[in-house]
Amino acid sequence: MKKWLLLVMLAVSGMANAAIQLGKDYTMLSTPQPVADPKKVEVIEFFSYHCIHCYDDDPAFNAWSKTLPADVSFRKEQIVWQKSMEGFARMFATFNATGTFDKLHRAAFDAQIKQRVDLSKPEQFTGWIKQQKGVDSAKLLQTYNSFGINAQVARATKITRDYQIQGTPTVIVNGKYVVVTATPERMIQVMNELVAKARAEKK
Repeated sequence: MKKWLLLVMLAVSGMANAAIQLGKDYTMLSTPQPVADPKKVEVIEFFSYHCIHCYDDDPAFNAWSKTLPADVSFRKEQIVWQKSMEGFARMFATFNATGTFDKLHRAAFDAQIKQRVDLSKPEQFTGWIKQQKGVDSAKLLQTYNSFGINAQVARATKITRDYQIQGTPTVIVNGKYVVVTATPERMIQVMNELVAKARAEKK
């Protein structure tokens, strides 16, 4: 069994559970942010394609996301701290807009982290995407360069600022609880506890 899958199973089952503490396992966002659906507990992972820790944690977080009950939503957000990172946000938004995220997300991570292809640069992204099999690269690049994606890049810059993201990965639960970065198994444990806490607060 893969290590990350075992870690997720342990975290979900509570076999390695320990009580979480404010200041140690999580902090509070100084300015809480509204959630997309008030009926659900919202979990957001702020990440970046150039972040090695995000790359390492990605399989465990993705496996965890597939175990979530109907009242919990999970999504990823590519952060933008500076203009040079806008290319990552453009790529991420394009994957989502074209329905190719599941097919291309991990491949893009591999290219950026393992193969040293700088996908934040449009010319390198263009060359890389044309090499991906089973993808309509012309259609995808049309979306990549569209006005709608420009708006998504601006949005990524804004939410990075609004959520006060200082490092990656950063996980925020229900617009206010900030998970302290740790091993993926511990982060998942804390995420589960905070989801339960946020759920109880809704009652």
